[in-house]
Amino acid sequence: MMTAPNKIEQGGFMVKIPPGLKAQGKQFWKKIQDVYGMDEAHDIERLKMACRCLDEIEEAELIIAAEGRYVPDRFEKTQEHSGCKAIRDNKTLFCRIIRELALDLTTTGDSRPPRQY
Repeated sequence: MMTAPNKIEQGGFMVKIPPGLKAQGKQFWKKIQDVYGMDEAHDIERLKMACRCLDEIEEAELIIAAEGRYVPDRFEKTQEHSGCKAIRDNKTLFCRIIRELALDLTTTGDSRPPRQY
């Protein structure tokens, strides 16, 4: 069935793609909705946050690509671009959201070695 470009048909009803998402976020939204079909309000909000994280990561990567990973500060000392912190923070947040949504259940083994003490 043909649907509007910003809506996904799922389980007999339409799930609207949140406004403001960019290409990366929309692609992730569609993929997750196709595979998992989230319809609970709290899951949709988390998925929306995850999509926005991906959009912000992409935006920061484009800025860093244009301006360079290291930039001079006001004292002409070389500093890491502030976008690098934004990327790290958003990647961490994205991983936490994915874990909360239980989308990472197919992982193999523990992410940490067992404690020895």
